[in-house]
Amino acid sequence: MGLALVIPLASIEVSLLISPAQNVEAGGQSLALSAGPSASTSGSGTLELFGQSIPTTQQFSGPIRPILLWAEVTHYDELLAALKQPGHLGQAIRDGWSTYFVRQLLVTVLVAAVLAALSLAVLRRRWQLIIGGVVVAAVVAGGSDALAINSAAQGLQQLSQVRTLDQLVGRAPLAVYPTSHRAPSATASTVVIGDSTAAGAGNPPLAKPTMEDTACRRSRDSYAADIAAVNNSSVINLACTNASIEQGLFGPEEINDVLVPSQLARLEALQGVKTVIVSIGANEMDWTQFMELCLVSPQCDDSASAAWFSQALDSFTVDYYDLLQRLATLPGLPRVIVNEYYDPLPVEPDCTGEPAITTAKSKVLLNRLTTFNTVLADGAESFGFDAVAPSFAGHELCTQQSFVQGLDDAAPLHPNAAGEIAIALADEEALLNPAPPRPTGAATPTPS
Repeated sequence: MGLALVIPLASIEVSLLISPAQNVEAGGQSLALSAGPSASTSGSGTLELFGQSIPTTQQFSGPIRPILLWAEVTHYDELLAALKQPGHLGQAIRDGWSTYFVRQLLVTVLVAAVLAALSLAVLRRRWQLIIGGVVVAAVVAGGSDALAINSAAQGLQQLSQVRTLDQLVGRAPLAVYPTSHRAPSATASTVVIGDSTAAGAGNPPLAKPTMEDTACRRSRDSYAADIAAVNNSSVINLACTNASIEQGLFGPEEINDVLVPSQLARLEALQGVKTVIVSIGANEMDWTQFMELCLVSPQCDDSASAAWFSQALDSFTVDYYDLLQRLATLPGLPRVIVNEYYDPLPVEPDCTGEPAITTAKSKVLLNRLTTFNTVLADGAESFGFDAVAPSFAGHELCTQQSFVQGLDDAAPLHPNAAGEIAIALADEEALLNPAPPRPTGAATPTPS
């Protein structure tokens, strides 16, 4: 009788080790679903996300717990669309786990049969006992797996309540770091946040810069200054060179020996904000460095640079979603404009000297820039924000009236004063049109 208990338990353990994971395509993501044993009678499953092991928010009964492996974010637009129909997303994952458990049940029965046959053969028992052992092992193992399937189905049913990416993967959203001392609230109709493109790096400095302005390389020719001049309005430029979503917007940024407080914390302290303009993502993508490396290399369509770009884009999209969710809950619900990035290179370059700027390199960079801008635009649209695409067509690098700083200038490949005006005009054109409607229902983000 001891074999009737030992064999089923051993067969379940072995089957969990040798059963292949179930691959599932859900929301444009490649997921691998499996299960693992646990010493406790109930608890959480496991999410293997981007190299980290995180417990699920769902709880499962029984010693067999589901495992979900998600190595990287791909096809972010499909993921955002799937999150608007969470029932379909949850169903795909539930179906995948059901398929896995059915297959794992069959493997368990086969392993139980082999173990029972070997054990009883060693003991030289009759063939009738071998058959009986197989039946008992199959029943016990099958019952355990059936319980696991039922438990998984109950826990995974909670996926129908998923509304945001962090709820799906159990990821803690980025938190805004408050300033050490909150200054009295100022008033501004428009606020610009972001990186060196918004700061106006490489252009003439402000007339009376603070230490922070100098460290961040804010310019009197930034598009924030242009918008203020055109509209004769109050525009505050919080943008800072080298800023990223994590270090600059959500958290403080240390640059040129100056600690610059969180741009979002400052934004939330302002009064009367009607419009927020955002330029962000180039630093997460190492975009300037990527372009410069491409231009000095013989070619830039190699597998290594493609993998570098893909990994950077995957990481950026997750933080970008956190940023959009935070902007959607700003006090007063100001209009939000997300600036896409300009293309600094012509399709058919006519540049002399070094480095060699070829048509092939321009096409590679344009293709990757388009992919990056698509993430920016689709994310903005999903939250009911404007996505603005400034055009430098006819004014790229090496043209007679270039909007781009040269490779030997103070901020290579960044907009010059004319380029900043072009971005300001694109933002102004968006402001002349009615704001897009904010999404309702599943598309409406909730405060963290």
